[in-house]
Amino acid sequence: MRKPKYVMISSEVRRDLEQPLEHFKRLEIYHLYNRTPWNDLREEDFQQRTRRFGSPLSLFLHLREIRPDIIQGPEPMSALMFPYLCATFLYLLLNPHVKLVTASLEAIPLEKKYPWPILWPMKLVLPLWFRRAMVIFYLEGGAKYNLEASGAPPEKMVHHLYGSWGVNLRECSPEGPRVRYEKPYPVILNVGRMVPLKGAHVLIEAYKRLRDRGLQATLALIGDGPERAKLEAQAKATGYGEDIIFHGTVKNADLPDYLRAASIFVMPSISGRIWTQQLSSATWQAMACGLPVVVSDIGRMAEFTPPEAGILVPENDPQALSDALARLIADPELLERMSQGALDYARKRFDDAKNIARVEEIVLERAGFTTPAAEVSP
Repeated sequence: MRKPKYVMISSEVRRDLEQPLEHFKRLEIYHLYNRTPWNDLREEDFQQRTRRFGSPLSLFLHLREIRPDIIQGPEPMSALMFPYLCATFLYLLLNPHVKLVTASLEAIPLEKKYPWPILWPMKLVLPLWFRRAMVIFYLEGGAKYNLEASGAPPEKMVHHLYGSWGVNLRECSPEGPRVRYEKPYPVILNVGRMVPLKGAHVLIEAYKRLRDRGLQATLALIGDGPERAKLEAQAKATGYGEDIIFHGTVKNADLPDYLRAASIFVMPSISGRIWTQQLSSATWQAMACGLPVVVSDIGRMAEFTPPEAGILVPENDPQALSDALARLIADPELLERMSQGALDYARKRFDDAKNIARVEEIVLERAGFTTPAAEVSP
């Protein structure tokens, strides 16, 4: 007797999405991905279960080789992944016994993201895709709206963390090694790719205004990207450049050491026409290390930022961001209270092992497998 084979299809892979898959105990996991754009994976992070596909044909051939019992398809609301969704759908049509799971975290309405020539084939296929699915996971309210508008049956929809599984609470905790900074100031930390929509330029301006008030702090930035040189020049121009640290790229496995050294985590993202910050794994990891968070009130971030754990600020507003940071730095009791609130919230909601155990339970129940090997032919 064997476990059901469960294939997960992803557009890209990061360590915080790949490493939690070790918690699946009742399903035999295969993770098929298309890209690794984040440079945060070590060689040992790739497992035998993890395989790369290129073209839609490559994906189809991987499925034919693995012969899964259940497939979790690509993000259904992505035009980039739509050809791969069609390849998966073809495999499902040829193998009607295979079960389908689908999941979405897309918060922006499709009509806003895509022109009609791209949209109409998706509108044609997606209702059939959702009809074929046995369960449809959504992470937040925007994804729920999109799914319903695209024909997802409400009785199949389940609100649960999926794909973004949560946080490894063994790695991310207040206890453990931490990096050291030269000055004994509170550390404000940001993690993100250095592109305009991630808002690091807003944070640097907010930091300057904080320092102009006479409040002491170190600003630490983790990440890299095409805006880095411009951000370094901006930091130097503030007059406080020696207290603005650019760490560059840090592997995800090493990130907790930087989080534990910080006092506040900031996510200052800005919405674009076809992108918004729907959730933030780095913010969840920061909470699990006991950091209060200050985040832009965009996308569905409010759903993951309760008032006891963080402060929501208007996007692209350096004064509001500076005020929020000053409020925390000037009031150590508030900082400590929100630190504990963030830690409690992360442990309650973002435990990746518990979240995955619940996903397995839902999938096996919907698929009709009451035990790991029940009703599965050898």
